[in-house]
Amino acid sequence: MSDRRKENNVALLPGASKSHSSDGKSASKILVADDSVTIRAGLTRALFDELTIVEAVNGEDAWTVLLEDEDIELVITDLDMPVLNGYDLIKRIRASSISRISNIPVIVVTGAEDLKAKYRAFVEGANDFISKNSDRIELMARVKAHQKLALTIRDLEASKLILKNQADTDALTKLTNRRSFFVKAGECLGLMRRHKEHFSVLMVDIDHFKTINDTYGHQAGDHILVEVSKILLSNVRTNDVLARIGGEEFTIALPYSNRLASIVMAERLRSAISVAKFEYGGKRITVTISLGVASLDKDDGDMENVEALLAIADKRLYTAKRKGRNRLCASDDRRNLDEIVDDDSACPKIDEALTMLEHGNGKGIVAHLHRLIRKTLPLFKLGNEIDKPLFDVQSLEAGIKELENEVKLVKAAETSVDSADELGKIEVEK
Repeated sequence: MSDRRKENNVALLPGASKSHSSDGKSASKILVADDSVTIRAGLTRALFDELTIVEAVNGEDAWTVLLEDEDIELVITDLDMPVLNGYDLIKRIRASSISRISNIPVIVVTGAEDLKAKYRAFVEGANDFISKNSDRIELMARVKAHQKLALTIRDLEASKLILKNQADTDALTKLTNRRSFFVKAGECLGLMRRHKEHFSVLMVDIDHFKTINDTYGHQAGDHILVEVSKILLSNVRTNDVLARIGGEEFTIALPYSNRLASIVMAERLRSAISVAKFEYGGKRITVTISLGVASLDKDDGDMENVEALLAIADKRLYTAKRKGRNRLCASDDRRNLDEIVDDDSACPKIDEALTMLEHGNGKGIVAHLHRLIRKTLPLFKLGNEIDKPLFDVQSLEAGIKELENEVKLVKAAETSVDSADELGKIEVEK
């Protein structure tokens, strides 16, 4: 950087030092991109008194400045530059996914009679033009007009973002709200389907919340909602979708999570709330939660939307409440949680089951046969859609149910035998 530039406090790539206008106030910052030292110096002299100038010697350097410096409010660029010319710089600016860049005003320096260049630059997205012979008054008038427009656009973008956040966020807990949850969770479910991945949802409800409100007041209730939200948020993963969907109810979408993983998550949340200390107004308040679990792989592989899966989780949530609260429910049958976890942990995948069969280990998969066959039902349904119905899916489903009942009877018989053996041992010991 030359001594003159240092004295004028003009920033040259890659950094941008802050300067001040003659009245001592912080000056607005604009970017000047031109490979001509003479042109850059002329623009700097004309604008320096009221603006901070950042210089770039080509389009690529100018692009780097725009990415790194969020304070740039306007770009003045030449068209004929090395590395990246002005046309391509404008095109890159307008195509940017960063709104502060894509909306930034661009003034092009051209020859007074170069109509062809002006037209092409206009098509690419230029906002205005100045000639290399423009006087200071004209230059300042154009820059000020577009600078004001840029600030207006930025204010509108900021307001738009604030309104979007307000529309998507629960005002009290700052979690995702109901409307936004179904949008985000629906997109997540679609992604999991395309990649054939697991997906689960949890319904969460604060136990006896009405009693908390009636006993300690609604402000205490609001405090509990906020504190519970913080605990839930600190325990979910970054790609999970946590939302407050109404009153004391929360829901969580769990991508890449089968039933076993969602049970583990639900129990982690239940335990975290049950051991947490809640106080308001110097009084200790006991807080617990109940949870319902629904998983795509176990409940219905053809589930069309999040609402349907959430309805299953909601039904199980109220089952957990009927059984005493401060617990979770993950199935509609009468098995306890340990039995569900044992079954889900032990069940082999289809390819593993086929390998076991090839090695003569069919006995090892008998107890899980109904689950394995159920996983293949979508293939039979797809076969029926290709041409005329070829497979009796209803009979298959009925057969799976009978097979599942047989497995339960066998397990019950084994449990009775084990119990009898234990009693026998006790008698012998006596």
